[in-house]
Amino acid sequence: MTLPPEPYSPRRIDPLGTWREGGHSIKAYGIHRDADYAGPILAEPVIASVRAAVRDVLHEHGDDPRSHGLGYCIAHVGEEAVWLLVDWWISGGIVCQRMLSAPLAQPDTLTPVTAPALACVWELAVIAHERDAWVRHMLTARPDADGYLHDVLPAGRY
Repeated sequence: MTLPPEPYSPRRIDPLGTWREGGHSIKAYGIHRDADYAGPILAEPVIASVRAAVRDVLHEHGDDPRSHGLGYCIAHVGEEAVWLLVDWWISGGIVCQRMLSAPLAQPDTLTPVTAPALACVWELAVIAHERDAWVRHMLTARPDADGYLHDVLPAGRY
């Protein structure tokens, strides 16, 4: 028997800047399961591992001639693991994704997720913002990549 889900509790989401990785400009976000966590959302070794993983994913998959060279990533310190979603835009309005995870005890050992999964409810807050930013800035008569890159979900509890 499946247990019912726990009541929703907001989590801390912080923008981590725009990274230039694998020929793409990637807006990076961090999520922490403890909305009141006062430390950096990700430790420096984890950030280094996340950036390396983003670079590897984009070198392997982002070399598509339909790619806009723009995207976002979400590193999420969750209850079960550290999750990394690497997303990039192709062909107008299509977003591609690769998901990786690492054990909480080894947050810098990210490996590809092979099970079917898209995102959790907290990651979907970032994804919804990114979708709307893409529509606002890129699906227009005058696409504005800089406008898209500067349109970031503000830090907060979501």
